[in-house]
Amino acid sequence: MIFGFNTDVKYGETLYHVQSEARHAAHLLQTMVFVSGRCVGKRATSYGEYAAMPEFSEDRMHELLKEQHLFVVDAIKEGKLEVALQNSVTELS
Repeated sequence: MIFGFNTDVKYGETLYHVQSEARHAAHLLQTMVFVSGRCVGKRATSYGEYAAMPEFSEDRMHELLKEQHLFVVDAIKEGKLEVALQNSVTELS
């Protein structure tokens, strides 16, 4: 079972809450960003084409979710949240 990630990040005077989880039914790795309980954006990565591959495991999915989560957290720390949220639904490479 894949667990999600939750991180609070402060940039300037704004406290962001970053929440990432796997959306199995939609084959998406989703990261949402909240400010004061309101979703201000999200990043989603499709893993649908990889889900049927025998080498694509729950562990690999968890690693990819963690990488995406940290990408968004780092973008906030650098003041570049908008860049991290561009092209919201992407394919894995």
